[in-house]
Amino acid sequence: MRSMKDRYSVNRMVSFQTILPQWAKKICYSWSLLLLSLLFLSIISASNAQKSDEVSMGTTILAVRYKGGVVVGADTRTSVSGYVSNRYAAKLTFVLDREVDEFVTYANSSPEMPSADASTCVICRSGSAADTQHLASVIRTELVSRKLLYRIRGTVTHVASLLRNLLANEPSLSASLICAGYDGELGRGVIYTITPGGTVFEEKAWAAGGSGSTYILGHLDSCHPKDELGMDSNDQILNSEEEALDFVSKALSLAMDRDGSSGGFIRMYVINKDGKRFVSRFVDKSNERKNSEDSVASQLSLRHFAPAVTRKSSAKLN
Repeated sequence: MRSMKDRYSVNRMVSFQTILPQWAKKICYSWSLLLLSLLFLSIISASNAQKSDEVSMGTTILAVRYKGGVVVGADTRTSVSGYVSNRYAAKLTFVLDREVDEFVTYANSSPEMPSADASTCVICRSGSAADTQHLASVIRTELVSRKLLYRIRGTVTHVASLLRNLLANEPSLSASLICAGYDGELGRGVIYTITPGGTVFEEKAWAAGGSGSTYILGHLDSCHPKDELGMDSNDQILNSEEEALDFVSKALSLAMDRDGSSGGFIRMYVINKDGKRFVSRFVDKSNERKNSEDSVASQLSLRHFAPAVTRKSSAKLN
């Protein structure tokens, strides 16, 4: 028979063995929760991290309606952080071209007559250069494939709807777009703004976007046509093509003067029922040079200043 001391030691060992797994389970459970929480936080921080060294379309884009069509314009500067990566970038991408649309809709055997309801559409891009280029490429491919396979003509409204679906399904894309052009079915110029979340707004008169647009909103409101009572009206549009060109070029030049991410020259397109026409204008900074401090200092006379000391005179002084 075992003694009382042996029985006590055996019972103590058994009780310790039964308690040990419970403590181990608690410790493992607490550590597993800690590791899972750390893993979850790391995943969230990685998903929210911004892309490094991304080419930004810090820009100024503008679209204006007039009686007969639309005039769109943009600057030509792209940047990576504070570095200007390209001074002559194209930020106006055409996804519907009247000439191409007429060519694609020809039949194989007997060519059809060019249709008068062909549309011309351009996407004014601001945001990430890679994301906006990808969106424009996807839209162009989709429109061409539908024309080839189903003989469906694209319109400006159709392009805005496709962009809305793409941006709504991909919220990570950094893109703020203006979809503008001449809609052949509606028979007039159309302007749509598409937010990064995919919301679409139709603008009756003009639309501006990009980092430089905040500097010219007051100018656009002041130069906007007024109604009969002298009040601002979004339904009023410009009368002629020249007025629209001057309106766009003036606003873009003002934005380029104040916005560090906008620069280069002004690239514009006139879009109407006949198609598109390219117009470029350079910012005139001659008045700025005349009124700058450097030019004023260079024009000052030096006759009241002391004469320069030559080497001979300095040697005599020594």
